Amino acid sequence: MKFVRFEAGGATAYGIVEGDTVKEISGPGYESYSETGKTHSLESVKLLAPVLPKKMLAMALNYGSHLHDAPAPERPEPFFKIHTSLAGPGDVIRIPTDSEKVDAESELVVVIGKTATGVSVADAMDHVFGYTCGNDVSARDWQAGDTSWWRAKSSDTFSPIGPWVVTDIDPSNLDIEGRINGKASQNCNTSEMIHDIPHTIAFISNYVTLEPGDCIFTGTSGTAGQIRAGDTVEVEISGVGTLINTCA
Repeated sequence: MKFVRFEAGGATAYGIVEGDTVKEISGPGYESYSETGKTHSLESVKLLAPVLPKKMLAMALNYGSHLHDAPAPERPEPFFKIHTSLAGPGDVIRIPTDSEKVDAESELVVVIGKTATGVSVADAMDHVFGYTCGNDVSARDWQAGDTSWWRAKSSDTFSPIGPWVVTDIDPSNLDIEGRINGKASQNCNTSEMIHDIPHTIAFISNYVTLEPGDCIFTGTSGTAGQIRAGDTVEVEISGVGTLINTCA
């Protein structure tokens, strides 16, 4: 199923996408919900970030092609992206004028569906709601020069996700392509992850409780492409969809 959060007629709601129709539901799909009876054409609504996470974590150095001669991490290495950096499909990524290099990172994002505290690897996937596309926008000069990554990874609009959450796919073998102005900038498959999703969830949940709606960006591949004002950025994941944002 494809779960969305959208705006129509000045109101915000949740829905299920079936073909070109959005069936409105009473709440996010990871909670008990009912259909309201209202429907909308998909083209008539504005899609928003499909969930509102309390927190977002992102995996550093989780693809061998992104290591650039650095050693592979022995354990998952997540960092935080704060919720105010969230953006949705069609939203503008705002490029800070005082950063010299901002990159787009194409990633599969895991959306948590059930509270996870100290879960085992074997049980980790029972706590997943679904998957969406994500862009871990990164100011490289700040990432290299600052003591922490607070602004390099969490400036406003630096965490676009969408267009929806897909619940019925196997995340272990999905193709990911990043494009800038229609030209491929990244290509990989989720099977290339150094630390897979069950191990990542189990590791994080031993220290930080994951709550419904929380998001985990699972890492990026290769060398990410630089984005500038006026660019159009796409993240396409097989079985999920395409997240499109412009830059200004």
